[in-house]
Amino acid sequence: MRNSLQDEPRLKLDISGAFARRVTLDGANLAFANLSGADLANASFRGANFYRAKMDGTNLRGADLRDAKNLTAEQIDRAIIDNDTRLPDNLAHLEPNH
Repeated sequence: MRNSLQDEPRLKLDISGAFARRVTLDGANLAFANLSGADLANASFRGANFYRAKMDGTNLRGADLRDAKNLTAEQIDRAIIDNDTRLPDNLAHLEPNH
Protein backbone atom coordinates (compact mmCIF):
# COMPACT_ATOMS: atom_id res chain seq x y z
CA MET A 1 0.00 0.00 0.00
CA ARG A 2 1.40 3.43 -0.96
CA ASN A 3 1.36 6.60 1.11
CA SER A 4 3.04 4.92 4.05
CA LEU A 5 6.05 6.61 5.62
CA GLN A 6 7.96 3.42 4.88
CA ASP A 7 7.37 3.79 1.15
CA GLU A 8 9.95 6.03 -0.44
CA PRO A 9 8.21 8.58 -2.66
CA ARG A 10 9.06 8.87 -6.33
CA LEU A 11 9.69 12.60 -6.08
CA LYS A 12 11.87 13.93 -3.29
CA LEU A 13 12.59 17.49 -2.30
CA ASP A 14 16.23 18.30 -3.05
CA ILE A 15 17.44 21.62 -1.70
CA SER A 16 21.00 20.46 -1.14
CA GLY A 17 23.33 23.44 -1.11
CA ALA A 18 20.48 25.97 -1.10
CA PHE A 19 20.66 29.29 0.73
CA ALA A 20 17.34 29.65 2.56
CA ARG A 21 17.97 31.47 5.82
CA ARG A 22 14.98 32.53 7.93
CA VAL A 23 12.57 30.46 5.82
CA THR A 24 9.40 29.22 7.55
CA LEU A 25 8.67 25.55 6.93
CA ASP A 26 6.46 24.87 9.94
CA GLY A 27 4.56 21.61 9.47
CA ALA A 28 6.35 20.84 6.18
CA ASN A 29 6.68 17.24 5.02
CA LEU A 30 10.43 16.85 4.50
CA ALA A 31 10.36 13.04 4.49
CA PHE A 32 13.20 11.70 2.32
CA ALA A 33 14.30 15.28 1.46
CA ASN A 34 17.93 16.05 0.70
CA LEU A 35 18.88 19.04 2.85
CA SER A 36 22.62 18.32 2.73
CA GLY A 37 24.80 21.40 2.65
CA ALA A 38 21.81 23.75 2.73
CA ASP A 39 22.09 26.96 4.74
CA LEU A 40 18.88 26.97 6.77
CA ALA A 41 20.12 29.15 9.62
CA ASN A 42 17.39 30.78 11.71
CA ALA A 43 14.69 28.85 9.82
CA SER A 44 11.53 27.61 11.51
CA PHE A 45 10.61 23.93 11.21
CA ARG A 46 8.08 23.61 14.05
CA GLY A 47 6.14 20.39 13.58
CA ALA A 48 7.95 19.52 10.31
CA ASN A 49 8.43 15.85 9.39
CA PHE A 50 12.09 14.87 8.91
CA TYR A 51 11.58 11.14 8.28
CA ARG A 52 14.80 9.85 6.65
CA ALA A 53 15.81 13.36 5.51
CA LYS A 54 19.48 13.70 4.56
CA MET A 55 21.13 16.44 6.60
CA ASP A 56 24.89 16.13 6.03
CA GLY A 57 26.40 19.54 6.72
CA THR A 58 23.02 21.30 6.88
CA ASN A 59 23.41 24.65 8.66
CA LEU A 60 20.74 24.72 11.36
CA ARG A 61 22.32 27.42 13.51
CA GLY A 62 19.54 29.29 15.29
CA ALA A 63 16.84 27.13 13.67
CA ASP A 64 13.62 26.29 15.53
CA LEU A 65 13.04 22.54 15.39
CA ARG A 66 10.69 22.31 18.37
CA ASP A 67 7.94 19.74 17.87
CA ALA A 68 9.69 18.39 14.74
CA LYS A 69 8.65 14.84 13.91
CA ASN A 70 10.89 11.88 13.06
CA LEU A 71 14.05 13.89 13.68
CA THR A 72 16.90 11.74 14.99
CA ALA A 73 20.09 12.33 16.93
CA GLU A 74 22.03 10.95 13.95
CA GLN A 75 20.53 13.60 11.66
CA ILE A 76 21.41 16.35 14.15
CA ASP A 77 24.95 14.96 14.53
CA ARG A 78 25.41 15.27 10.76
CA ALA A 79 24.01 18.82 10.69
CA ILE A 80 25.52 22.00 12.13
CA ILE A 81 23.83 23.36 15.25
CA ASP A 82 24.71 25.98 17.84
CA ASN A 83 23.48 27.15 21.24
CA ASP A 84 20.62 29.04 19.57
CA THR A 85 19.26 25.97 17.75
CA ARG A 86 16.00 24.93 19.42
CA LEU A 87 15.61 21.16 19.37
CA PRO A 88 12.63 18.93 20.18
CA ASP A 89 12.44 17.85 23.83
CA ASN A 90 13.70 14.34 23.04
CA LEU A 91 16.90 15.78 21.49
CA ALA A 92 17.44 18.76 23.80
CA HIS A 93 20.38 16.97 25.45
CA LEU A 94 22.51 17.20 22.27
CA GLU A 95 25.42 19.62 22.33
CA PRO A 96 26.29 22.18 19.64
CA ASN A 97 28.68 20.57 17.19
CA HIS A 98 30.16 23.47 15.20
